[in-house]
Amino acid sequence: MTGQGARRVRSVFVSDMHLGYKGADIRALNAFLRAHRFDNLYLVGDVLDGWKLEKRWYWSQDYSAFLDLLLELAARQVRITVLTGNHDEKLRDLLAVLFRPVLLRRFGIRVEERAVHRAGDGRRYLVMHGDQFDGGLVRGTSKLADRIWSWLGEKALVRPRAEITVVGGRRIRWSLGKAIATNALSLVGRYTECALRRAREDGMDGIVCGHSHVPGLSGRGGLVFANCGSWTGARGPGDCHTAVVETLDGRLDMVRWPAMRRDPGVERPRSLPPERPATRNPDAARLVRLIHRLWTAPPGRAVARPAAAGRRGQGPVRAAGGWPGRGAMR
Repeated sequence: MTGQGARRVRSVFVSDMHLGYKGADIRALNAFLRAHRFDNLYLVGDVLDGWKLEKRWYWSQDYSAFLDLLLELAARQVRITVLTGNHDEKLRDLLAVLFRPVLLRRFGIRVEERAVHRAGDGRRYLVMHGDQFDGGLVRGTSKLADRIWSWLGEKALVRPRAEITVVGGRRIRWSLGKAIATNALSLVGRYTECALRRAREDGMDGIVCGHSHVPGLSGRGGLVFANCGSWTGARGPGDCHTAVVETLDGRLDMVRWPAMRRDPGVERPRSLPPERPATRNPDAARLVRLIHRLWTAPPGRAVARPAAAGRRGQGPVRAAGGWPGRGAMR
């Protein structure tokens, strides 16, 4: 999987991959992951771009290679945790929450709203996407209301959504990234303050997040703030994506990785159909079909029945719509 020259670290944190968005540079992400050896991998939200997928299906060979790589890592006992974001907010729905034990048992992937990571030096970091802080940026709600809203979202009792406005008859979701582009310094500062306040209230030594697509690693008031950045936006040679890694001694480090976009004028590959996603691992193909059904199923239609999951050796898991299952991986 990785060569002898791969950098050895304890943990890797990457955010905002946006699979489903044609501008996602997943080829570069795959190269970055293969250039490192690690024990923990955190995908810090917006792994999937559900806002795009719910409008039209797009899936590339690089996406399939990414899922193949994730399952390869899981088979090597790498602990993989997905933190849900606002773009993949359907992972916060009640049915998706009930399905999480199946994802862990069968695919070795944990899905959470928040996680606590203990670094090698003993410090504890809150890990979450960061869209939970949008209320403090745009709604102006009270501190108590923000706490209640965040708690409800983390328990999947509500689905935190971006603000939606109507402009010229079109419904437009409020985007922190777009807001930062127009008022960078103010919003980045307020976002950082919200994140650090949450870490302090939870008794943590710092926080690792994403959401804003603005990478950063800093210390303030004895706490560490780390924003992983994104795997979109960088355009070509000289432009870089970013990730956060935990070194062997427990220190957080920001890594810049060159973009690997196709040259201008090169025709973009056609989207792979969910029935034939060109994955090496059959389980990866099943994940692609599950993702497709989750974001294209009509409202109110069941996507899967988590209760059908059995122990190793029992019959296959069945899901509404015909999604096939198989025995547990572990």
